[in-house]
Order: sequence, then structure tokens, then C-alpha cells
Amino acid sequence: MEYKIDRISELPDPILDHILSFIPIKQILQLSILSKRWQNVWTLLTIPEFVQYQFTNNLRKVTPEEIQGKKQGFKSFVERYLLGHYRQRLSINKFRLNMMLDDESDCALLNRWIDYLVECNVKELNLHVWMNRKIYEFPKNCFELPERVFVAKSITELKLSGCCKLNSFYNDINLPSLKKLVLDSFVENQVVQALIDGCRNLEEMILECCYGLKSIQVSGLSKLMAIELLQNSELESVEIEASNLESLVFKLTRPCQINLGQCESLNKLLLYSCSITDKWLHDVLSKHPLIDCLYLRGCNLLKMIKISSHCMKSLAFIDCSELVEVDIVTPNLHRLEYDGDFISFSLNTSSISEVSLAFSDYDFSDVEKIEFLANLSHPKLLNWQTFTAENVINIAKESRENLPSPLYSVKQLKLKAYSLSTRQIQELVDTLLWICPLLEILFIEWQYEEAIDNISFTFTEKKEDNISFKFSYENPIDNLEDPSCCKLIPILCWRHCLKTIKIENSRGSIEEDTLKKYFFDNAEILESFHYLKGSVSLKV
Repeated sequence: MEYKIDRISELPDPILDHILSFIPIKQILQLSILSKRWQNVWTLLTIPEFVQYQFTNNLRKVTPEEIQGKKQGFKSFVERYLLGHYRQRLSINKFRLNMMLDDESDCALLNRWIDYLVECNVKELNLHVWMNRKIYEFPKNCFELPERVFVAKSITELKLSGCCKLNSFYNDINLPSLKKLVLDSFVENQVVQALIDGCRNLEEMILECCYGLKSIQVSGLSKLMAIELLQNSELESVEIEASNLESLVFKLTRPCQINLGQCESLNKLLLYSCSITDKWLHDVLSKHPLIDCLYLRGCNLLKMIKISSHCMKSLAFIDCSELVEVDIVTPNLHRLEYDGDFISFSLNTSSISEVSLAFSDYDFSDVEKIEFLANLSHPKLLNWQTFTAENVINIAKESRENLPSPLYSVKQLKLKAYSLSTRQIQELVDTLLWICPLLEILFIEWQYEEAIDNISFTFTEKKEDNISFKFSYENPIDNLEDPSCCKLIPILCWRHCLKTIKIENSRGSIEEDTLKKYFFDNAEILESFHYLKGSVSLKV
């Protein structure tokens, strides 16, 4: 019998290591039965990920003893891997552990694993641990991270989440190689401050849901480029001074005093649910003129915003409920996002390419609605989100002859309606082609409910449908008199120059004849009409 040579097994360990790094751990373990060569090669992996539920999530109707057996197998697996590296003095680049601790012996086991990792010069350490509900008493029974982690010279990235606890007994914290710090755990305020002060080369810091964090001061970190403070429920005050800081994100759950010092490189500022005033925002933007991305969401103390910036490229105002006036002078703005009421809105820019809109209330006069839309500086692309199509259909429905089409320069429009009847499509298209009278692409997406029959009952499931329109134009017919439909805008609308139209409807739910009649009745020089059912390719 002629045997084939197993050339993969003959590869050097570094090459096998690289190959196995792309394969899930469970499949690597299955390879160990192939030959003696594969039995131990998995222990040489330098980028491991150990997730306990991957060993137990397929269990169905098993006994508590079987579950414990699976957990013990997981612990033995991790122990064997780390001990192998420790004994051979092999480095570990990255280690991620997701595990439940059942008792004190598990805490001792995790402490031993951390000792192995520090001795193996681990670079990226990611620990997500949680406690068994039978022994869990927050924060008393949290896992207390050993002090030696905070003097490890090799660690470049440290992520701690779940029931990890940082205590005040740590003495000299010194992580000279740490570049990224992510905390989502129970902390003591002075420990976090000491941790920040002891990481002089820190480049990125994310503190999320850190129970016990009440204040934070950042200064003297010359390499720090990004900070995210997210949903820290006890946070009361923040002071930041970082000369090379580029990105700053706040997501707060309570009033918090924010003091930004010299952050002259700051270009991205995202504020969620922050109790900031008009004056605070004005002062911050004045002191940090390089900000090119500003995102405001749920900042309900803001009332009148004035922004003047040559660097600003992206702006967002989302759910700022008390906002009544916005005045923007940003000649280089590319993208604007707005979700709120039809307020006094002034936008002075020459380069905007995309606007995204959602209105919380449509109970405003036609003049207010059209004035708002007309002040958007005529973007090329408009994304519009509405709860019901009726909200859009009714815009200036009775007064269009006396009001100008507000967005006559928009070329592409995408509308998403959560509630729309297929019988409304023609009327909706008519409204959108009045608002944007020379569109090249129109894409409409909506949700519908479909009945699903089960063996014993019927339920409804929300699904999506969509329709797209592609329009092409040519010069209008000769001797065209002044048309009444577009007398208030500087261009001729689609009715006088639409030559071809291509429609694609993903489910074929819209009647072709209805749309065909509408366009041929209203477009004076229309020559070609194509309607296709199936997948939509003309997406905005």
C-alpha cells in the first residue's frame, strides 16, 4: 500500500502557529487526534482565546455533574496551555479569557494563570470574568486583580470587564508599555487615577460602566490620542488636558462637570446626554478650532447653537429636545445629521454632500417645514427617516402652488418609512418629486408584517420591502411656456425633461400599471418606462 506524505505536519512550529491562528480553538483540539505531531502543537499558539461558554453552550438536558465536567475540562485546557508556555519560557502575544468563577478555588486558579501570563510577557491581556450567582454579592465577591499585573512591563493592552475589581491596596502602578486601557468593572476612584498616572505611554483609554468612578483628571500624557467615558453612573467631574488628544467621547447618565483644558489637537467630539450649555459648547469650539466632527445627542440644555468653523466637516444634532435655533457657518461641511423638530435652522456652506433627516414631530405649518428644508444648502444626497409615510405626503399638500420646491439640487434620495401602505406609493413619489424635482435616483424602503403559520398558532413577523427609481433627463421640448409647476425655482422640474425611468421592486408588491400611468400622464417627453421585479440594485 502506498502512503501519502503528510507535509503539513512537517512544517516548522512558527508556520503551524500562523496557520492555526486562523482556526477556532475547538477545531484545533480535534486536530490533536491525527498524529503525535499534532497532540501538543496547539499549546504553542501565541494568539489564544478562551471562552468558557464555547465548551458548554451545546448542552441540552444534561445533569449538573455533566456541566461541571465540561467546566473542569475547560479549566484543564487553559491550565495545560499556560503551563506549557510557562515551562518552555514561551512568549504570549494575546490572551483573552471569558469565564465564570464558581468558588474561591477558581479565583486562586485565575491568580495562578495570571502569574503564568506575566512570566510569559503577555502583551494583550483581556479578562472578562463573572461570579456564580450562588456566591455573587456585588462588589464584595468580585475577583480582585493581583497587584503584579500593574507592574508588568510587557503589557501593551489591558481590558478588564465583568466582576474584576481594582482595589486601593496597589502601591506603585507602573505599566511603561501600556498603550490601550479598557475598564468595565468595579473600581476605586484613587486606583483609576493612579493607573492613569502610572501609564505614561497611554494612547487610548475607554472607561465604561465603572462603578465607583466619581472623578477623573488626565494630564501629562503626551501620547494620549483617544478617550471614551461611557455610562459611568457615579461620575461627577472630569478634567482633561492632553496636547495630542484627537478624539473625545462622553456618554453620561447624570450631570457631570466637564473641564477641557489645552487639547489643541482635538478634532472629534461626541457628546451623549451631557448637561452642557450653549456657552460651554461655544467656549469649547472656540478653544479647539481643529474640531472637524461634532456629534450631539440628548444634550437637553442646549437651546441656541451658533457654530462658525472652517475645519468642521461632520455635524450631528440628535434628540436635543430644547433646541430652538441653529446657526451654522461651515464652508467645508460635508455631512449633516439632524433628528428633532422643524426649528429655526440656518446653514451656510458650499460643499455639503450628504444630509440625514428624521423629525420627531410633523405638527408644524407648511411654511416652517419648507423653510427648514430649503435652508439645508441643497445637498446632493438626502437620507430621510420617518415613522409614517403620511407625515411626508402631507408636507405642503394644499399649498404647493404657492411654495417653492425646497431641495431642487438633490440628486439622490433615500427614504425609510416604518409604516407605509403600498397604496400610498404613488402619492409619496409625487410628494418627493415635488420636494426634490430633479432626482436621478429615488430609493424607498418600508416595513410590512407577514403572517407566519406555526403548527399550533400564527404570528406576524416584520419584514422589509423596497422600490427604487432611476431617472434620466434631456433638454425640454421647444417653445415651452413658463410652467406653473416650477415657476418658483430656478430649474425646470422632472415633468418637462424626464426621458427614461427604470423601476425595481424587490417583492413586486407595487402595481406596475399604476406607476406607468402616473408617469406617462405627468411627464411630457417620457419615452421609456421599465419595471423589474426582484432584487434591487439601484440603492443610494
